[in-house]
Amino acid sequence: MKIIILCLLCGFLCLGCADKEEGSFTITGQMKGLSDGMVRLYTYPPSNLLLDSCRIKDGKYYLKGKIEEAQLCLLYFESRAVQQESFMPMVRFFLSPGDLKMYSELQDVKGTFRVENCPLNDDLEACEKYLKGLPEYKHAMELTDDIQLAFHRSDMETVRTLSGLRDSLFLGLIDRLFLWKEDAPRNQVVAYLCSQYAAPLSGEQLRDVTDRFDPAFRTSYYVSQMVAAASRETQLQPGKPFPDFKACNSEGHSYTLADFRGKYLFVEFSASWCGWCKLEIPYLQTVYKNTRGKDFVMFTVNLDEDRAKWEEDVKKHQLPWPVISDLEAFKSPVAQNYNVSGIPAIYLIDPQGGIEAKGLRREKMIEYINTILNE
Repeated sequence: MKIIILCLLCGFLCLGCADKEEGSFTITGQMKGLSDGMVRLYTYPPSNLLLDSCRIKDGKYYLKGKIEEAQLCLLYFESRAVQQESFMPMVRFFLSPGDLKMYSELQDVKGTFRVENCPLNDDLEACEKYLKGLPEYKHAMELTDDIQLAFHRSDMETVRTLSGLRDSLFLGLIDRLFLWKEDAPRNQVVAYLCSQYAAPLSGEQLRDVTDRFDPAFRTSYYVSQMVAAASRETQLQPGKPFPDFKACNSEGHSYTLADFRGKYLFVEFSASWCGWCKLEIPYLQTVYKNTRGKDFVMFTVNLDEDRAKWEEDVKKHQLPWPVISDLEAFKSPVAQNYNVSGIPAIYLIDPQGGIEAKGLRREKMIEYINTILNE
């Protein structure tokens, strides 16, 4: 009789395992000190996919869903406005299939955040701690601050010089990542961090990084992203054809760049929330004024997701050239096709549809365009 009961029990357990879908996850969480609110689970930018959401009741929440492979995700906590100011409403972690447990406290969400049953998240914390202790990491972060300041001043020569120095440091950090663990060439955390440090690199440098991963691992989420970015970056060099796209202005009129073949095309990527982009407007207006009546067409590609904010921005600035959007922000095929990860970003296209220049800014942008139009 005991043998029969044991067999039945084993059968039920096996049936439960079989019923669980491959790639499924559950999150049983506690936010101590928060009696009521909302929690939303997203994949990390740029995908920003909502995986699940639920109400927090008595500090507890439960999320579930399916994810094809482990990747970085974000939890957004929402509560009453009076509470919202008192804690960090967002935390990131590595999500992998399985049953995870999470814990955090209202007064210090980020500092108290803990994840159980997720070894990759432990790897991420350990690896980032290791990297932050390296002198090249600290130097790279200092250069990043300097690059941001130079970019704000539109000093693109300094941006390029400092970026070259930082890229060398990033390559050094990637070397360190491959020495960090024996399984680095097939580790999702290493792949994620490599994708972050490799983002500003050239297409050739990106390919060198992806070639360091095991061949069977190159179709994984982060490595495949780097492979695709390397391919796009190679095609976005001066002299290469500029990929066409279709988008509409706020009134619904659609545009494709192919409609303007035979003219110079000036394409600026911007957004309503981008303060640096607004600083460029006087210089863009000068370009527009200098090129009126010539074979020269300007577009601003807006990277908002909210139609109301986009339309309000168009109305506020009253730009005399088309402001177009597909309202998909950085998830937009337009932004992805042109590897747009930061704005403002500017491309100048020649009359044959090839890339004439990119990264133009302010006075040098005006001077460059005046020169090619007067040749």
